Amino acid sequence: MVDEAKLRAFGALIVRLQLGGDLTREEAREAFRQIWRNEVTEISQGAFIAALRCKGETQDEIAGVADSHNVEWDLHLDAKARTTEPVLGIVGVGMDSFKTVNVSSGAAVLAAACGAYVHKVGAPGMTGVSGSAQVFALMGVDTEGPYSRALEAVRDCRLGFTSVVGEAMHKTGIFRVLSQLRCGTSIHIAGPMGFHGGERHKIIGVPLPEQIMLVCKGLKALGYKRALVPCGNLDEHPDRHIDEISNVGTTQVAELHEDGSIEQYEITPEACDIERAHCHDIAAETTMEGNVRKMLRALVGKEPGPVADLLALNAASALKLMGRASTLSDGVHQARNAIFSGQAQAQIEALIRTQNRDPDAGLAQFTAMIAD
Repeated sequence: MVDEAKLRAFGALIVRLQLGGDLTREEAREAFRQIWRNEVTEISQGAFIAALRCKGETQDEIAGVADSHNVEWDLHLDAKARTTEPVLGIVGVGMDSFKTVNVSSGAAVLAAACGAYVHKVGAPGMTGVSGSAQVFALMGVDTEGPYSRALEAVRDCRLGFTSVVGEAMHKTGIFRVLSQLRCGTSIHIAGPMGFHGGERHKIIGVPLPEQIMLVCKGLKALGYKRALVPCGNLDEHPDRHIDEISNVGTTQVAELHEDGSIEQYEITPEACDIERAHCHDIAAETTMEGNVRKMLRALVGKEPGPVADLLALNAASALKLMGRASTLSDGVHQARNAIFSGQAQAQIEALIRTQNRDPDAGLAQFTAMIAD
């Protein structure tokens, strides 16, 4: 039975958003709590989500959505990664206007291969060819197992993967909502800001320059210790962007430091010992399997060039953020070494052996994906 008073109050929030009004952090948090718990009609939930995205989110609204995401996540998945060093989350928001290989997935592998602890959380591709959930599944990783296995993998081999639509998430309101969406929303901006396995260090790539400070300030408000928020430009398409550090243009970045200060700066490929490439070099393939294969073969050293450089550059930012590289150039050198020494391939194989319930099947699938 619908609670008429609750539905009317929820409707009033929708009208406020439609008229261009803003919500407080507490109002946004409570509205999304009702959405996750399915306490108002689904058509009202959809209207609210669309109205907030169309209006454009404020910092308080984004923080409120992230607050609610954290509460819902912890209600069902309250385990934390138990590691001897801080854990890093790496994610691209998606919704970018130029589609590439899955950079955050490859960067996560390289960062772990170079010694960082990484909990990679991802979803299926929504507007692109493939999302992180599909990348890791095609890679041979068991993305449908218990959440605890992903966190154990972070502890035991420095890398674990959690799919937001995997079986472990099926009881959450987050799964119910995301499984029905095929468009970008506030959830896709604020959800990646969640603590997930307890991490307080995060890299979140955003698809628009105006979202850089919005997200970075939101991460500060949530209590993150260190964070990096990049948005990459494309020399050949000045009106388009990618949600990662770019090797085909300059990247705008906001970095949250431990003292709470936020620094804004630009990164150029040349300053990181990366040769500037062309958009067609890093563009997504036309099929999901082809896109994943392109990334994997670059990771294991079989296809050196712009894709491998792009992955190394983004891994370098992770290594620098976590104190494992003194400069981005140093991080690039470490990441390249991981590719060509076989460390990256060994890291993927270790992840499969640690996280999978059937490691042999996963390893066979991985071998097939990188075969000549």
